[in-house]
Amino acid sequence: MNDTSLATALHDRVDDEWTDLDELVRVSTRAGTRIRRRRRAGVALAAAGAVAAVAVGVAMIGGSGDPTGASRHDPGLATDPSSAQSTRTDEQLQRPAQEARAHARALRMLERGPVYVDSADWRCDKPLDEKFSCSQGAASVIVNWRSADTWADYQDPDKADVLPHVHTFVSEVHGEFFATVQPAPGSTQAQVDQVGAALIWAA
Repeated sequence: MNDTSLATALHDRVDDEWTDLDELVRVSTRAGTRIRRRRRAGVALAAAGAVAAVAVGVAMIGGSGDPTGASRHDPGLATDPSSAQSTRTDEQLQRPAQEARAHARALRMLERGPVYVDSADWRCDKPLDEKFSCSQGAASVIVNWRSADTWADYQDPDKADVLPHVHTFVSEVHGEFFATVQPAPGSTQAQVDQVGAALIWAA
């Protein structure tokens, strides 16, 4: 067999296997492509995860201190938002109650003033112009509440007394006021003192 016949025989032999070799190359190429894609996807996911972890770390560091690295709160003294909200709510609830008490006190002062007489022996009128009268039979007295700034003046009998032989009763200071009990003609010192002892101050 000469060289030409050998080359022809080899070509025919290889030609019979060519189809299988082409298929093998295509399959191998596709497999290699899928492997490279998976590797790139894995690298991308890993990179994204690393970036997310760094971002979370930076956020935690940034929220825990100022640019100088000092802590915003002392250890163990973290602010409780719910506690602050509760304090504000309590204040808002207490304010209407305080206003209601002040309003009720103002109404009581209009009706009977800051002071009244608690005695079954005496009958007292409603207050008018910071004073009211109380009577017992033919005897009567005038109860007058006055500014605490003038209390010292009424320690002088010449200022306080209105009758020569019956002294005016002068109470102690209660908040912004004090009271005097002045006798009308025909009233005794005992009757004046009795009304003075029965004075009750509104809360």
